[in-house]
Amino acid sequence: MTKKIKDLIPAVTASILFCLLCFFMPAMYPDMFIYPSKKIEVTITGGMSAGQAARKLKEAGVIKDPNKLIKWMIKFEIDRTLMPGTYLISPGDEISVAKQLKNTSPVTHRVTIIPGTRYSEIKRALRLPDGDAGLLKALSEKENFPEELQSLLPDDPSDRIIFLLPETYSLAPGNSIGTQIVRRASKLWMERVGEHLPDKADKKFTMQRGILASIVEGEAKIKEERPVLAGIFLNRIEKWMPLQSCATVIYCWEELGIKKKSLTYKDLEIDSPYNTYRNYGLPPGPISVPSEDSWISALEPAKTDYLFFFASSDGSHIFTRTYNEHLKKQGDKTE
Repeated sequence: MTKKIKDLIPAVTASILFCLLCFFMPAMYPDMFIYPSKKIEVTITGGMSAGQAARKLKEAGVIKDPNKLIKWMIKFEIDRTLMPGTYLISPGDEISVAKQLKNTSPVTHRVTIIPGTRYSEIKRALRLPDGDAGLLKALSEKENFPEELQSLLPDDPSDRIIFLLPETYSLAPGNSIGTQIVRRASKLWMERVGEHLPDKADKKFTMQRGILASIVEGEAKIKEERPVLAGIFLNRIEKWMPLQSCATVIYCWEELGIKKKSLTYKDLEIDSPYNTYRNYGLPPGPISVPSEDSWISALEPAKTDYLFFFASSDGSHIFTRTYNEHLKKQGDKTE
């Protein structure tokens, strides 16, 4: 090897390394030198589309072209699965930002709505900075509900909790938690329960079945019994018999801050429009958030000639057609 060639080796090697660092590596790994840069905090709320998220990232100074980002989000299959929450993203080209969105776990606020949850319990679960006002405001704004549901909403905003489907939701932290939960939970309700609404369902019908669903939720522990219980309550309404639901009486006492695990005959005398032992028909509003099963049972009740029921020690119910049969079955259970 001549001396001239030996002298060229360092220069050639340096040129190759320069090309690797300046051209090849950035082309193959465009985000390689971006992640260490200053990160920008961006909050993606639940229900936000890929286009809305891309525009928000542009407004925050993370990217320049939202349309390019949308294309990469589709390619990485995160256009429909982007988790809500607060992301820390390094500014860069659209492919690097899309990769960060795919691989970054956002900071979230998880809220679980349990079937049978009272309005007051939802407020506590959300831990809203403005308390009751935040949830009530979110429920008051009809645009937070799916468009096809808006004409069916009850007038009292607190009664609209019947359209919040029980589930665990990941929400973005901040002051919009109330709005997020109403939008996400009512959208899910529409997807899972809305298809069971009759074509001619109006505001009155939907509200009544929502109240019925909340009562069924309070009475039933076994899924298969829910349609039967819904049918019994409707049979009693048709015959102008009081519903006599213990679940409504327990609700009355809880509204006074008193928890009741069992009821005495004296407890049944509580003066409240929600007490279905003293008042005929459905109470004026729901007593809790109904589950999907309770809602469907109220919309598609079992057709039977049962009028009475009582709970067994295992949580199941004994159904009867007449009061004498009801008393006899209760007597048999106590023997």
